[in-house]
Amino acid sequence: MSEARSLEVVFPGDTNHLGTLFGGTLMAWMDRAAYFAASRRARGTVVTRKVDELEFRVPIHVGDFVELVATVEAEGRTSMSVVVEVHREDPADGARELCTTGHFVMVCVNDDGTPREIPPL
Repeated sequence: MSEARSLEVVFPGDTNHLGTLFGGTLMAWMDRAAYFAASRRARGTVVTRKVDELEFRVPIHVGDFVELVATVEAEGRTSMSVVVEVHREDPADGARELCTTGHFVMVCVNDDGTPREIPPL
């Protein structure tokens, strides 16, 4: 299966008044990671069809490193199920923890936006 990893750092402009990462910013990062994993597998363009589930478990703070791991876990004829796990890391001591998980459905598309079949492995 296809996998993609990306890294971010949380800056003050990414946070709310409590100093924690905006959920919408994290969702955008997760969507991008899902795109990378799915487009690798599709060998082309994919679009987000839906987000089945998003679970925020632990807040992410200013200065934290954020690792996103997206894995294609299942596929159909034109679509893929991608799980994205988000881990925060405290740069001061290296402590890591799972913060958020999400399930994305991505569809493989042609240049005109119509669905196309995922190429065989």
